[in-house]
This record gives sequence, structure tokens and C-alpha cells, in this order.
Amino acid sequence: MKRTVSLVLLVAIFAVSLTACSSDAEPTPTARPAPTVRPTTIPTGGDSPILPEGAEVDRKTAMLLGIDLHRQLWATRPSSNYKFGFQWNVGELAYEKANVEVRVIKSDIDEVSWADNAVKTDGTEPDGFEVPAEPDLTDYYSIDGLFAVIQEAIESDPLRVSLGFDSVFGFPTSVVIEFAPDNGHKDISFFAAQLVPIAGPPE
Repeated sequence: MKRTVSLVLLVAIFAVSLTACSSDAEPTPTARPAPTVRPTTIPTGGDSPILPEGAEVDRKTAMLLGIDLHRQLWATRPSSNYKFGFQWNVGELAYEKANVEVRVIKSDIDEVSWADNAVKTDGTEPDGFEVPAEPDLTDYYSIDGLFAVIQEAIESDPLRVSLGFDSVFGFPTSVVIEFAPDNGHKDISFFAAQLVPIAGPPE
């Protein structure tokens, strides 16, 4: 019971931290999923609480603990074979921000393809530029990879953080992490949605 109460407390702290870090402005994607910043309490067993009673948690620690809670929820997914829609919201050319479908087999990316509604050009491309026939796999991540990207960014002292997670499986659906100009870290912004299991090798 103490462990469950502690998890609920951490979720509350995490939600407050997200609110404190977020501003009103958000990018408008081609197909934006509805973000849900509503973590689910995850009973993990054991009698000892995650944090000692009376412990103070700073904003960064609270966010990292909240991300870990969603990672635990993601670990309860029914399969490591899945696909999902994805869109980067940062990039110089339109195709870098186009909607794609990411297929993952046994937790590793198997294929990335342009979505049917992908907008790959916008007229700003250099003369003679040709959009790649297929997206570059190295530019995309599995859900586990996205969790790692978010954690690394939060540990790099961002200026603004806005996170949304799926309320059923815990994967990140809406992420905006911005840095000060003198930080040197690139801003991160993406949307993910429509995650479904697919056929694949046995688990």
C-alpha cells in the first residue's frame, strides 16, 4: 500500500513539473495525436517506498521519475512487434518532418516508410533536390529509443519541456523539449500515435 501511495505522489509531482515547464505555444503537425499527460499508477510490488518519507524532489528528478513510471507501463505491452505513426516537428526540409510509419520487430526497427498523407515537399527545396524514396532508418527510433532520447534531453538542462503519454501503454505521444541558444543541444519535438501490435517472430 505504501508503494502504491508513493507512486501516486510521484505522478502528481510529475504532472506539476510538466505544467511548470510548459508554455502555451505548440507546433501544428500534419496529423496530431491527442496527447494524454495522465500517468497510470503502477503497482510494482515490495514494501519499501520509492522515496523516503519527507524527501524533497527537484523538477528534473520528478520528470525523470515520471518517465520511468511510463517506461514501466510500456513494459506491460502485449507484444514487442508493433507499428506506429510518427512525425518529427524539427528539420530544415519538409521531408524531414513528414509523417512516417515505423515498424518494430522484437523491439528493433524493421522498416520505416512514408505515410499515405506524408507531405514531403513544400517548395523550399534547393534546385535539383530529390526526396529520398524511403526514409532513413537512422533518423527514427523504436519506442524504447524515444524514451532514451527524452531522458538524455531532460538531463541536458532544457529551457522548456512539454510531454504527453498514452494512457494505456505509456509510450510518448507528444514531446517538445527546447534548449537555450547557448546550450548546444538540438531542440526535440515529435508526435507518435496509432500504435498497434503486428505479426512477427515469437517473443
